Amino acid sequence: MLPDVAGSGPDPGQMCNAGWVIINGQKLRDLRYADDTALLSTTEEGLKTLVEATKEHSESKHLMLNIKKTKIMDTDKCSTKTAIKIGEDTLENVEHFEYLGASFYGDGRSRNEIRRRLAIAKQKLKNMNKLWKGQSMDTKMRVLQSCIFPVAIYGCEAWTPLKADIKRLISFEMSCYRKLLQISWTQKITNEEVRSRLNITCSHLLKHFKKQKLSYFGHVKRHDTLEKTILEGKVEGKRKRGKPRKRWADDIKEWLNMSVVQAGSLAQDRDAYRRSVQAATRRGTSFNTDGAG
Repeated sequence: MLPDVAGSGPDPGQMCNAGWVIINGQKLRDLRYADDTALLSTTEEGLKTLVEATKEHSESKHLMLNIKKTKIMDTDKCSTKTAIKIGEDTLENVEHFEYLGASFYGDGRSRNEIRRRLAIAKQKLKNMNKLWKGQSMDTKMRVLQSCIFPVAIYGCEAWTPLKADIKRLISFEMSCYRKLLQISWTQKITNEEVRSRLNITCSHLLKHFKKQKLSYFGHVKRHDTLEKTILEGKVEGKRKRGKPRKRWADDIKEWLNMSVVQAGSLAQDRDAYRRSVQAATRRGTSFNTDGAG
């Protein structure tokens, strides 16, 4: 939606039963970026109210809501699929959707997105077969690090990877190095030997993944924005029984070896935080440390 439309928004009177999403006492009904709007609600009736109010308000400004491009995605806590009809049209309920080049899933996990990014990067690697068969090793390494690896970890700032995901990243990185050396899968050459030939001691992917996520955390902590409210706030409701799932901020605590509150305070000093990030990216990025090989 255009800024003047999104800024004024639907009539608050229409929003009284919108099933607000409340984080740290702040009510959220939508998230906006450029001409895209995400409507948020905890109930099916509330979401329908939001969609209808947005549609009505948009049309009053001569902007039409594209029903075919409007999707619904439930979180994994929803017991039934949300079904909303706008006029004669039913909005499509999807398990995931792509936004700004990254895919988001209802369960909030990163596993499928990591697999998707690696699959895209593998296809890019395959498309450049002629390059890997020629050129100097230095040239091939530069191309790999500037054209293939960034594709693999695009949007990694939002990831919360598990150990299996980290192993998958390392496995992909090793397959890239074997491609550079033109080593067939039938050849009995260990990962240690491959890394020795290329004089590689640490994982490039893990190093840059850590750096990008830590840098994003510092950026959010230094600015009073909605992202900071969401990161620091608590969502109303109860968790399911069982072992707690890994949180996005757990990586920050582990890598910096301090609490999130301490890391947030440190982030206010750019120079000190930058030094801590550099130290963190040097630790725990070796292949042996992460169980590779």
